[in-house]
Amino acid sequence: MNPGSTSLDQPSPETAGLIDVSAWTGNWPFTKLRYGGLPELKVKLQSLQVARAFVAPIEAILEQDPSRANKELLAATDDPFWSPVPVIDLSYANWQETFAYAANDSRVKMVKLLPNYHMYELSESKLQPLVALARQRSLVISIQIRVEDVRGQYPLMKVADVDVLQAANIALRFPEQPFLLGNLHAAELREALRAADNVYADLASLEQVDIVKEVEERYPAERVLFATHSPFYFPEAAVYKLRLTEAGPDTVRAIGSANARRLFEPPA
Repeated sequence: MNPGSTSLDQPSPETAGLIDVSAWTGNWPFTKLRYGGLPELKVKLQSLQVARAFVAPIEAILEQDPSRANKELLAATDDPFWSPVPVIDLSYANWQETFAYAANDSRVKMVKLLPNYHMYELSESKLQPLVALARQRSLVISIQIRVEDVRGQYPLMKVADVDVLQAANIALRFPEQPFLLGNLHAAELREALRAADNVYADLASLEQVDIVKEVEERYPAERVLFATHSPFYFPEAAVYKLRLTEAGPDTVRAIGSANARRLFEPPA
């Protein structure tokens, strides 16, 4: 796509029908989020050509049990624009009950883990029961590498990032189970995608000059998916990566929506 031919504020045919694989809704205690509510977030995303968004509950990050926030999310997302993404806390005794409640909702295509916030170590033995259940329901497992950059975290609550290579290597033990690593940095992309063919990464925090062109030339672009990480990030940032790239239109469409459709809507 030629950046000179596309205005940032104008819709682009290559970015029509974007699928955002990582958005959030709710309140974050450390800062006011401009698009934290579902109605305003939907309006904003649709104005940027997003046709569908996978959304997780912010309150499930810090609440002791994510079940309440998950149930509230499922009740609030009765709209085909949204695909709810419940959070599973593997350190909590009732996590299988939480999973069952979520998985019984046909709209749920993915569940999200936050090992750093929920204070457990990723391991093969820890993930194996979840993978078995996810495979039965054909669900993607998202592992959130970070929610906030550590430099911007509240000073009295510093939460280390999840180790990307460890997460990717554990995913390698379950080759039939797709994993989406959320909010990777550009420097982490190579080790994440090289470790295993069942590992996918999102675009939200891949900050580098024309990162989409870089992905096209150096990485398996079919395993990189569009994501805004809004409302923690302003969603324009992710969209502009696609609108301003020198990458070919096929790559833009693949990252913007086709890869997500293939991952979440596999042929019968």
